[in-house]
Amino acid sequence: MRRYLTDKVPIKDLDITNWENVYTGDMSVNELQTFNSRKKAIDLFFTTELPIDNIVEQTGIVRSEIYRFASRCIMYDDSNKILGYRGLIHYQTVVPYNRKLICNINPTNYSGAFQLLLKNYPELKIFLIEEYFNKSKVKNCARERKISFKNLHRKFINECRKIGIKPNEYPFNTISLARKSVERFIKDISNNYIREVANLNGGQSSMILDNVNNSINSNSTITRPLERVEFDGHKLDVISAIVYQTPKGEEIIDILNRIWLLTVVDVATRAVIGYHLSFNKEYNQEDVKKCFQSAILPWKPKGLNIPGLSYSKNAGFPSSKFPEAEYGVWDEISYDNAKSHLSKEIKDILTKQIGCSINMGPVAVPVNRPIVERLFRNIEENSFHRLPSTTGSNVMDPRRKDAEKNAIKFSITSDAIEELCDVIIANYNATPHDGNDGFTPLEIFESRINQGIHIATIPAENRNLVNLFPITCVRRVNGNLEQGRRPYIHYKHERYSSPELSTDFSMVNEKVTILINTEDLRSVVIYRQDGSKYGVLTCSGYWGTVQHSLKLRDAINKFKRERYFHYTEDEDPMDAFQAFLEENAINDRKLRNLLAEFKSYKKRYNIDTKNKEKKKVQVRLKKEQQVLHQEVIDVRKVAKVDDIFRDNPINKQNDEFKSTHDLIIEQKLIQKEKNPTAANTNPDKNEIRLNIINPEITETNYYEHLINVEKNKNKNKRKSINL
Repeated sequence: MRRYLTDKVPIKDLDITNWENVYTGDMSVNELQTFNSRKKAIDLFFTTELPIDNIVEQTGIVRSEIYRFASRCIMYDDSNKILGYRGLIHYQTVVPYNRKLICNINPTNYSGAFQLLLKNYPELKIFLIEEYFNKSKVKNCARERKISFKNLHRKFINECRKIGIKPNEYPFNTISLARKSVERFIKDISNNYIREVANLNGGQSSMILDNVNNSINSNSTITRPLERVEFDGHKLDVISAIVYQTPKGEEIIDILNRIWLLTVVDVATRAVIGYHLSFNKEYNQEDVKKCFQSAILPWKPKGLNIPGLSYSKNAGFPSSKFPEAEYGVWDEISYDNAKSHLSKEIKDILTKQIGCSINMGPVAVPVNRPIVERLFRNIEENSFHRLPSTTGSNVMDPRRKDAEKNAIKFSITSDAIEELCDVIIANYNATPHDGNDGFTPLEIFESRINQGIHIATIPAENRNLVNLFPITCVRRVNGNLEQGRRPYIHYKHERYSSPELSTDFSMVNEKVTILINTEDLRSVVIYRQDGSKYGVLTCSGYWGTVQHSLKLRDAINKFKRERYFHYTEDEDPMDAFQAFLEENAINDRKLRNLLAEFKSYKKRYNIDTKNKEKKKVQVRLKKEQQVLHQEVIDVRKVAKVDDIFRDNPINKQNDEFKSTHDLIIEQKLIQKEKNPTAANTNPDKNEIRLNIINPEITETNYYEHLINVEKNKNKNKRKSINL
């Protein structure tokens, strides 16, 4: 009998050392005693040559039961894996019940009736599988995408009638017409059609099935900081307010319901290395570039104006905590196929400037970036969803009630959102993380650096904004010596030139490559075609004195071109544009978003404070110029009187006569001898005065000299201001 049983099973499956153990911790005392007796009998049966009678004597199990248990143990489950000790578990079903006959008149037991029905009518089984899992081979067949069990059962009963099952036969002789059996059958076989079940439940289910827990997570092998980073953008579930003044002086508080948070997260340490807030309807490639800049440039804490808001003790970013991470770049970046990510400029920045590889992954598969997705969820749930102006996680979320009113009522402005977001992310980096076994991202980052792990960085010569992520383009130098037009180049409807280029007519018609800092278009750097640097060109007019970004200039030129607003050559275009936005933002939500972006830019670069300082300098220079002009007028009046006295014959014969001009010169010399420091406090002004009272200078020469001195002085002032 042993040979009869074992001949049907491969030798490796008869080795009980390869059988899976059974956990007995949840068994009762009687169940455990029964299981151990059976296990001992089976071990003796398969590992020894003891007679069955001896095994019966040692275990107390009868001969027939030993053979039955041995047969159960060498059966295979649905996965074609030997049962082994699992066949000894009490009440464990290893063979489905097979019914041989269906009683059609008043049956009292339906066990196995449905399986027997499918066995007798295999076309019913095929029908149920094709109908539920959409596997019908009939083309152009209109059907439900996912049929309900109710409709499936109705079609099943109709199919039973078609194949000729009589009314007194199963399933028509049951109360429910085998509805529960149909449902049970579909659920039991669904494990064999997991792909079809996922497709029935939509793209999200298919995406998760393909990408979650189907292989070893590749992130688990990433241990070096900045070896791989994840990037994505997320629309914050919060409404903020914007405060502005109309040109008439009225203060307006209105809402902004679109704020995007863009982040770059390190996979190895879970640290956020950079972020950017965008107030646009959809973030664009410029926002992506700013986020990358934030991830590379050293972070600095903001000046917080919200009472009670503060950074935690160890809050910060890797670039601010560790010198090795300053201007650090990553080896690989993972992001999705959003339109702003696909631009050639972004790809060139990543591959050429940063030198990293791009892992875009499949379309609409956020689970391929689990770390950044979890970060967004944590930020929302622990921070922004707690604000009174939150819109909640969905349209049914009760937290979204009166979000717009609360944004205005509690003055939750875009400035407040910026401060709050900076504190939240800086504190996040100093908060224990489950993915780091309870350590904070900054602690893990520091530990890896102390282990001697190297981090690649941007070269020192490329660390300013002009060379970090520049835009390059080729322009031709315009100019004409015969017509008196000095050399210049055109970019974004404005002229750029410099003192060097304006006198170098050999550059006319030459093509040059210009490097543009998109955050500051006041000046550009130009290179010759051979790669040598030529110099820095400054924009003409007001565009060359007030800092502005490429995005703002494009917006201003667009609105001016469409004649929505106008500014003169003597007017600051930034001030004119802000006045236009504030006047029209009341009725236009897009302009409100643009105004918020504009104010955020001015705040980021402290432009208002710089403009106030410039205006103070201009006012002071104007006053000095007025005083100087008055002194010139007074001196010329005195000089004219002296000329009259000199023309008098009596005065010409008087050797002791000294003109007022001579008296002024003597007085200057005496003051200079007494206090030489005070005499040279303003050498330009003293030089002008001495030249004015010099009788050898004619009226025409005097005006030319005065103009040249004023030009040189204003140019020096402008250089100091720009610096």
